[in-house]
Amino acid sequence: MANRVEPIRDREKIRSIKEGMLRQGAIRDYCLFVCGINFGLRIGDLLRVRIGNLLTPDGSIRESFDIVEQKTSRRNIIVINYEAEMAIAKLISKTDIAENRKNFLIYNTRIPYRKISRIQAYNLVRKWCEWAGITGIPVGTHTLRKTWGYHAHKAGVSIEVIQAKYMHSATKTTRLYLGIERQDVNEAYRKVNL
Repeated sequence: MANRVEPIRDREKIRSIKEGMLRQGAIRDYCLFVCGINFGLRIGDLLRVRIGNLLTPDGSIRESFDIVEQKTSRRNIIVINYEAEMAIAKLISKTDIAENRKNFLIYNTRIPYRKISRIQAYNLVRKWCEWAGITGIPVGTHTLRKTWGYHAHKAGVSIEVIQAKYMHSATKTTRLYLGIERQDVNEAYRKVNL
């Protein structure tokens, strides 16, 4: 699997990326990163999300939204957690994106009402990881999706729940997908002292 990418395992690196974007005023990029690591969607699905998917009729941010995934054609319900909600709120407050509910959440800054391309998203993720000093591991747009799963697992969410979220057919697939390494298994041994 030559194109395999890894999650961002270090929370400090995640914080560094977020702070760097905010310092630069890159609110759209901030929203892409925060929603990418919190929604756990494939990049193609994340780039299809429109602002109208996220807002109630009165203009407040929904608690969740659903999307039919392109790859699987299955309906997936995405919870908008606090971090994602704050990123979306920041984007709405700093831009005119909410003026048209058909606008893409991750919009093209040069061509209004268009989404960014997968290649643009790939280049952004690579740039952010470079900023944060993430080197020596392959990264790409799927890094965002995998980061959610990796940190969900580290927070104690069971592999079976993550498997269901990702719609994988086997837990083995989910473990490989998340890059659960021998050090993670060793850490479990150290934690369980019966």
